[in-house]
Amino acid sequence: MQNNQPAHPVSLRLLCLLCAVYLLAGLLDHSLWRYEDAVHLGVAWDMAERNHWLMPQIAGIDWHAAPLWYWLAAILGKVFGPLFGFHNAARLATALFGAITLFALGHASGRILASQRIMAANRFDAAAPLLLIGAPGLLLPMHDAQPMIAVLAGHAIAYWGLAALPQRRTGGFLLALGLIVTTLSGGFNALLPLVALLLMPLLFAPWRNIVALQGWLIAAALAMAVIAAIGQFVTLPGLAPFAPQSSLNHLELLTWYAWPAMPVALWPLWLFRRQLGQIALPLVGCIGALIWFFLFSAPHNLQALPLLLPLTLLASTGAGRLRRGAANALDWFGMMTFSLIGILSWLFEAALLTGTPPKMYKSVIRLIPGYADTPSLIAWGGAIVISILWLLIIFNTRRSPWRGTTHWACGVVLVWCLFAALWIPVVDYGKSYAPMTHEIAQQMSSDKNACLASRKLDLVERAALDYHAGILVRRNDEAKACNWLLIVNEPNKTPVVEDGWKLVWDGARPSDRSDRYYLYKR
Repeated sequence: MQNNQPAHPVSLRLLCLLCAVYLLAGLLDHSLWRYEDAVHLGVAWDMAERNHWLMPQIAGIDWHAAPLWYWLAAILGKVFGPLFGFHNAARLATALFGAITLFALGHASGRILASQRIMAANRFDAAAPLLLIGAPGLLLPMHDAQPMIAVLAGHAIAYWGLAALPQRRTGGFLLALGLIVTTLSGGFNALLPLVALLLMPLLFAPWRNIVALQGWLIAAALAMAVIAAIGQFVTLPGLAPFAPQSSLNHLELLTWYAWPAMPVALWPLWLFRRQLGQIALPLVGCIGALIWFFLFSAPHNLQALPLLLPLTLLASTGAGRLRRGAANALDWFGMMTFSLIGILSWLFEAALLTGTPPKMYKSVIRLIPGYADTPSLIAWGGAIVISILWLLIIFNTRRSPWRGTTHWACGVVLVWCLFAALWIPVVDYGKSYAPMTHEIAQQMSSDKNACLASRKLDLVERAALDYHAGILVRRNDEAKACNWLLIVNEPNKTPVVEDGWKLVWDGARPSDRSDRYYLYKR
């Protein structure tokens, strides 16, 4: 079989620029959003403001989670918060762990290709980061306050260490670092998608030579020592009980979640069907992660994230050798998909500004009643530049087996940038808790002894009130003596309360059709 790998899809400079734009676009210009974003920022805010570094809390409630992402988010929020807001600065933790994930994955893929004599040793493989940023399932988590991205970073470092292990015992240090980051970011449950990789020495000879065995011992000793030492001060979530979860929803999620890595990953299985040892690491990783996902995990976006890394590593071994027909089909599908999304974005933007076409205008304004702002000239200029860049890319990229992969990654980045320029202010208007919490705080501002109790309030609203208005909702015995009461109920259905309470305010977020908030005083 020919082992000649075509030239890389993009230069490393262009790849760094593309990844930087992908990681930062849409991350820093919106308020707390429901659900994950608001909750995790609420924990980081509580940690920074009240110094709960060893036992995370959210609005006065214990939060039993691994602390690494929250530590970094709280530090970044305190350092850079005065410049552009705590919530924006704290989200940089997600971007930083995302960058580590892309960097480690590129090196892991480079090691795998070097073992196949396709690439020189210590070379970085640009295809793996391109395939990963093209995954639709990663797009929203990568632009939220999301500790699971720190878990992905730990997994990516572990794969890097495992890929280096047959040649260098220093791979053991990388593997240990990956296990430590994973455990401190997601607890011991986060290690489970990697468990199948422990079989590598039993199944494949390169992982049981003397160098690899020394690396395994280094990884085990170092990881256990560090985790045990940190566990003396921090409570790490243990292994949760499991129940079978397999359903058709798992398959439905995978049909769109991991494009283009999922279909491209099938090609190396055929290419190396007689030499499975050449793709041993990503193959075993895929099998282990798939078993974990289908049997022990809920069919949820975040639960499927660990699948993306081994799928990407497997796909990167064959993306440059796709047959012309398959490469052209992927290329055509990507160009058509993202061009259509771009056109629709502009049409809906025109409808929002002009009222034409009427059906589009009605469908948008129904979701965000009362929205009247217009995009800034800078946002419009950026959106126009993004659209022109996309046209230049699809019409000027030279033909190669990499073209479909490159176009798909560029399409995801450019369409997301278009969304960030035109639509994030619109979405933020409908989803932000800031205006509503400020109205509640204004109602309570004249009462120096204000104490707020609640009914049916969840963690998101508690975190938003704490962050935006500095109001800590009381619980249990403390709540009984409070003179203010906030209730969440259905719209147009006034809650039933005891005598002595007077309704002073009610409201909701513009896009919220299921909940309305009622503020009472006695």
